[in-house]
Amino acid sequence: MTPVALPVTPAQAAAAAMTPAQQATARAKISETSKKFEASFLSSMLQSVFKDVDMGGGEGGEAFKSIMMDAVGKQIAEGHGVGLAKSVQAEMLKLQGLA
Repeated sequence: MTPVALPVTPAQAAAAAMTPAQQATARAKISETSKKFEASFLSSMLQSVFKDVDMGGGEGGEAFKSIMMDAVGKQIAEGHGVGLAKSVQAEMLKLQGLA
């Protein structure tokens, strides 16, 4: 029995045409993008969690709280994160034909 060839997607064809250096660059960009997405997601979630927390200082306190939640989200993502970046990265690599 002859094996059936699966159709090649345009992304897989483009990835196959890349040099190893281009593939490495694409993988690095995808990794960075997935980490930024996780940081943004975490920041948004933290802002929702702390929306009713009074930081004191009126409008200045509210501005500080927003900046602080962004920084905390980035720190969590730069550490081990919550696993979202890994899942997003895997899907992005698959969609780009680099998996």
